[in-house]
Amino acid sequence: MTDPVSQDRMAAVPSVSVTPMSVWRGLTPRLALVTLLVALLVGLLGGALELAMDLRADRAEVVAELDRTVSLVRDSAAEAAFQLNPAIAEGVVDGLARNALVARVDLRDNFGGVLADLDRGAGPDGGLTGWFATLFSDVVHHREPLVYVSPTGVEGVGSLMVSLSPQALGERYRDRALATLAGGAARAAVISAILALVFLVLMVRPLSRLSVAIARVDPTHPAGHPIPAPRGHRRDELGHVAQALNALLRAFQHSLDARDKAEAALRALTEDLERRVALRTRDLEDAMDELAAEKEETEAAFARLDETHRALANANRLLLESIHYARRIQTSLLPDKTALTGLVRDLHVCWDPLDVVGGDYFWLERFDDDTALLLVADCTGHGVPGAFMTLVVASALDRALHDEGLRRPSDILRAIDGQVRARLRQDRPESDSDDGLEAAICLWDRRARTLTFAGAGLPLLYVEDGALREVRGDRAYLGYRTLPAPERFTDHVMTVRAGTAVYMPTDGVPDQMGGEPRRLLGRRRLGRIIVENQGLPMAEQLAAIQRELEAYRGDEPRRDDMTMIGFIPL
Repeated sequence: MTDPVSQDRMAAVPSVSVTPMSVWRGLTPRLALVTLLVALLVGLLGGALELAMDLRADRAEVVAELDRTVSLVRDSAAEAAFQLNPAIAEGVVDGLARNALVARVDLRDNFGGVLADLDRGAGPDGGLTGWFATLFSDVVHHREPLVYVSPTGVEGVGSLMVSLSPQALGERYRDRALATLAGGAARAAVISAILALVFLVLMVRPLSRLSVAIARVDPTHPAGHPIPAPRGHRRDELGHVAQALNALLRAFQHSLDARDKAEAALRALTEDLERRVALRTRDLEDAMDELAAEKEETEAAFARLDETHRALANANRLLLESIHYARRIQTSLLPDKTALTGLVRDLHVCWDPLDVVGGDYFWLERFDDDTALLLVADCTGHGVPGAFMTLVVASALDRALHDEGLRRPSDILRAIDGQVRARLRQDRPESDSDDGLEAAICLWDRRARTLTFAGAGLPLLYVEDGALREVRGDRAYLGYRTLPAPERFTDHVMTVRAGTAVYMPTDGVPDQMGGEPRRLLGRRRLGRIIVENQGLPMAEQLAAIQRELEAYRGDEPRRDDMTMIGFIPL
């Protein structure tokens, strides 16, 4: 009984048929034609060579025959010319006339008189015969001077001219050439027929049998009908072709068997998958029923979550409104940037909190027509906690300047340290808070042209004669409970030249992370940026510095508030 796979295979494979081949399209007529053409070509070349050699031999033979003929009658012709005897001369000419190749004879004495002559005419010289006659036209004439030997010596008595017929020689050579060509053509035909017969027996018939055997192969079971090698060709190329075809058929059979096994395995796998899908479908339907039951609970939970989100959004809105209002309050506590007009040539402040509000603080105050104070402070943290610290610092600074009347930067720093510790109750060991700040203060005296600087953790930068210089503040911090109160601060007094640019940055300016490899910007790179932008108005300088910092950070976010005062004393 035939299995389903074999039936499918038989239905999928088309029937094989061999188209009858025309006799004239077979290999035997082609081989016969090619062999005939090659044999004819070779025969023509050989015949042409043979005819060329025959022509050369015939021309030499004509010359030799003409010499022999003349030598036979030379003495008789000389006697007739010596005696001036026409009878003897006629006898000589008649003797030469017996040779059918002789066309003309002229026997003359030494006075130019004709003793005897013969002229048979040239005959027709057109067509193929005329062309062959031209091959001998240069060797058919012979003129022999006649001499007579007497007791007194040798004397010339006349001349004998003999001409052979080129037409007769051409006809003879033509007949020989045609015979040679006919023989070559006959040989070529015989050779072609023999080779075609041999090829038919040795190649065409075995190939035909091989083709018939291939056509009988069953495509559904190719290995079941091995192709026999043609009789007498088991060890030659045809036998090897039969062996290769049988190996190919066996490979085809192996591939078909493997395909049948794979199809059977796939069919079994498909049936198993269908069973599993049916089971999973039932499980999925049960799960969908459970999900439908839980849907209402989930929707209720989402509704509660939406309500919570709305409440959070409202709280966040109120918080942001409060923070923005706090920014307005913090901004209102900052000084007017035109407060030092008349004491500085150019001044600009970059105050950029990390959040809406920040922990950086600056102050500008004019004491009289000649002195002014500039302060920057970096308080603990940023955002709302830092902003509260700036309020404490602003209050401490106001008390130091106006209640205590302090003017020296070092005294002001000590006063701020004490006020912060007292107001945050960080002057007691049991306090929970530990907050503080870093600060830098400059006192500008226009009349004395001196700048007095004191710093707690923050430096002073200035550019003089195109070079950046740095004045480091004391390594101290203000207000922290866990750190001892600084005993003193150093006042650095500098004489300021005209055009000197002064910069007071917080740590948020140089502490920018970026670059490749990633590292902090640092004060050295910041100083290089400052020097590169000298000559611009201070507002443009600080804007250029901000752009350079953004480019250096790239995708890296900022980490701290950023404040920088830049000014040129008047």
